Amino acid sequence: METVMLMPAYALLGLLFLHPVHATEAEVEFNAKSGRLEVALRLDVLDAELIDKVASRISVPDAKPDPTAERDTDDEAVSLQTRRRLVYLARNFGVGAKPPRDAAGRYHWVGEEPDGAYVWWYFEIDVAGVASRPDDEGGQPSAAPNRLRCTLLRDHDSRYVHRVRLLGTSPPVTLQFDARNTVRTASW
Repeated sequence: METVMLMPAYALLGLLFLHPVHATEAEVEFNAKSGRLEVALRLDVLDAELIDKVASRISVPDAKPDPTAERDTDDEAVSLQTRRRLVYLARNFGVGAKPPRDAAGRYHWVGEEPDGAYVWWYFEIDVAGVASRPDDEGGQPSAAPNRLRCTLLRDHDSRYVHRVRLLGTSPPVTLQFDARNTVRTASW
């Protein structure tokens, strides 16, 4: 009788191994006026802690706050943890197939917000001059990037899946990133 009761538990455990460890969700919108991608990244709290642990080993220079970023605090400088997060994000979430040399300097922290078992991280990526393509309407150069890259948490476990929804597209577009698809074409 005990074996019969354990069968559903084993079946459930087996199904867990078929699904990705975790999935992150992001919403990204290109702001043509500022030349930035505005990113809202939703992470499981444990994944955010894991990123902070990995980022804690990153050496970052002292930095002053970004004078153009809107912030809710009166802090004189961006915290060390935040600067490390930005360097981690620059290496693992951005524009093009590889991060440019000055990638971390193009990332601007906006804030974070707890949401139950998740946390939202808000940041912006200055994409002006990094990746461009001809504008569909007037043939003028556009700063909207045509490729996005996502390798978040890949060094921890290759089974992570990341979904990035491009806001401002019609119809709405969602890109999925995984171990085999780390760079995807973005259509704005």
